[in-house]
Amino acid sequence: MTIKAFNLISLSIVLLFFNGCGFKPILVGSDYNFLIQIDSMTGDSQINSKIENRLKVLDGTKRIFKVSLNSKETKNVLSKDSKGDPNILELVIDLNYKFSENGEILVNKSITQRSSYNNISDKFELSKSEDILKDNLVENLVSDIINSATNLMIDDN
Repeated sequence: MTIKAFNLISLSIVLLFFNGCGFKPILVGSDYNFLIQIDSMTGDSQINSKIENRLKVLDGTKRIFKVSLNSKETKNVLSKDSKGDPNILELVIDLNYKFSENGEILVNKSITQRSSYNNISDKFELSKSEDILKDNLVENLVSDIINSATNLMIDDN
């Protein structure tokens, strides 16, 4: 019974903290005057769908950009222990995107995001860690895509 009460009190404190500190998701409530529609996606389908889901939040109407995505995810071994087992790993996401409007290519950009992490013997925990790292890298990629669209809007004014 005391564990339930402790969990309830802890949850209440966390909720009050997030509510009181002004926490809100990055893209929600932002005032963008453009909409980014996915024209085509090639490469890593999981990465592409994460990017697409994050771009769906944008709902501006002034300009509509079409974007083509080509992504690739690779995992590299940076170092091995004395037995030859991987010790330090690296997750790399390469993304090439093209913005177009009315059939004209406005931006053609390639970016790479990478993160290094230690190998964990518990493969379930390793998989969860890799998913979190992947989400963080995708957030950086989406920010770059949105910045490109914002720059196009600024150049237009």
